This record gives sequence, C-alpha cells and structure tokens, in this order.
Amino acid sequence: MTTATTPVREGLFRATDEGPTLLASRCASCGRTAFPAKPTCLACGAADPAVVELGAEGSLLCGTTVHMGNSRFQPGYTVGYVTMPHDVRVFTQIQALGGEVPPAGTTMRLELVPMWKEGDDDVVAHRFVPAEEVRDA
Repeated sequence: MTTATTPVREGLFRATDEGPTLLASRCASCGRTAFPAKPTCLACGAADPAVVELGAEGSLLCGTTVHMGNSRFQPGYTVGYVTMPHDVRVFTQIQALGGEVPPAGTTMRLELVPMWKEGDDDVVAHRFVPAEEVRDA
C-alpha cells in the first residue's frame, strides 16, 4: 500500500530532474524576488510577478534549537534562515549536526521530507541539511 503525499502548501517547491527546488516570485518591474511566491510584488505593488526557481543550495545565515514543542514537532527541533540566490532568506527547519546547530556560513542543501501525517497522507515540506551530510549519505 502506497501512502499518499500532500505538500504542506501548493507552490512552495517542485521536483525537477536535478532534484527539488524552491519556487519564488520575481518582479519584472523592480527585480525584487520573494519567497514564497506572491501574486503581487511586495516592493512596488506590480501584479503578476514571474515564478522563478531558487534552486536547492544556500548558505546558513543563523539557526537555533527550539525547546518548546507544538502540535506537530517535539521539543529539540532546529530552525534557521538560509540565504538563497537573489538574496532571498528562507526561514526553514534545518537538520542539526549530531544535535548541534550548524555554524553560520554552512552550505545547506534542500530536501523534501514527510513532516507529519494528516489522516493517511504524509504532509511533505522542505527543510535544509548541511551539504556535506548529503554528499556523505
């Protein structure tokens, strides 16, 4: 029996032949890029920015371990900001290195993973892992 998957939110990411990529919007009028993609430019208000791929690799700006649980995650999960192309900063869950937050500047790689279940479906979301861990796997 195959488990169905549902993205945590439509339009955040897609799978490509080269692997997953995050999707953003880029304004043709002013050049601003925003993640997640927006129907209107946040900087100038122009309508219908183009959807662009941010890729799958970025640099960790900062991270922290959250010591308070919520309805979907037990205490001890790690979040941070990853800087992507076009100077887009993505707030995301990140994979800790042996329980430690990776240092700022660590090259991070995007992966799509089931984060929780809703009914019988896996809800798939993005997170980042240190690129060295991806290469070693």
